[in-house]
Amino acid sequence: MAKVLLDASLLLIMASKPLNLIGELEEILGKTELLVLENTVKELEAMNKRISTKRSKQAKLALDFVKGIGHVSYSREGSVDDKILGYAIENGLAVATMDKELRRRSRAMGLTVITLRGDRLMIDGSML
Repeated sequence: MAKVLLDASLLLIMASKPLNLIGELEEILGKTELLVLENTVKELEAMNKRISTKRSKQAKLALDFVKGIGHVSYSREGSVDDKILGYAIENGLAVATMDKELRRRSRAMGLTVITLRGDRLMIDGSML
C-alpha cells in the first residue's frame, strides 16, 4: 500500500477545486493511505481563523477533509516542512505538496513527490 503525506498547500488546492485526486492517485499507485501531520492540521486551523474569507473557507474545507484521513504526531524540531521531510524519510512516504521549496527539498532527499500542474497529477516530475 502506498502512503502519502499531505502538506497544507496541496490540501488547500484539493479543497478549492473539484478534482478527484484520491481516485487518480489510487489508479496510479494502487491502494493509497493518505496521512497528515498534526502540525499541518494546526497550520490549517490558524488559516481558518484569519480574516481573508477565501483562504479561511479553503482552510475550513481542508480541515473537513483531513478528518477522514490518518493523523500522525511528530515531535522533531524545526519548521512544519522540516517535520514533513523527517517523517517522510523515516517512514518511506511520498510527499504531496504544491510548495516549490518543499518539492525541491523532497526531491533532493530522494523522496517521491506528488504535485499538480494545472489539473494534472504529477509524480516525481513526470506528467500522468
